[in-house]
Amino acid sequence: MLRYWHAVLLTCALAVLPALCGCGAPPQLGGNKEALAAADALWTAVTAKRTDLVETSAGRLAQLKQAGEISADASAALEAIVAQARAGKWDSARDDLKSFVKGQRGSK
Repeated sequence: MLRYWHAVLLTCALAVLPALCGCGAPPQLGGNKEALAAADALWTAVTAKRTDLVETSAGRLAQLKQAGEISADASAALEAIVAQARAGKWDSARDDLKSFVKGQRGSK
């Protein structure tokens, strides 16, 4: 019986581990050209450290989410990046956005 619980615990740990280390792929934009363009505009805003452009990008992303062009998961990930930029955490926002964009299927 003890071996059974060890196997169960090991299986659970292996299932949760990728999420804890950030090994999972980011939410996908699904190749939607408008969503990809909005993410690109956010990249420009973040790398330029321009809060006005961040706000413009955030507004466009919100519109795309409302129109169903961006999934809730992808929207949440991008909103977290926007929040970092709004807080002046430009380097973190840039790094997270870079990981998000690189993790899109079909991107190189």
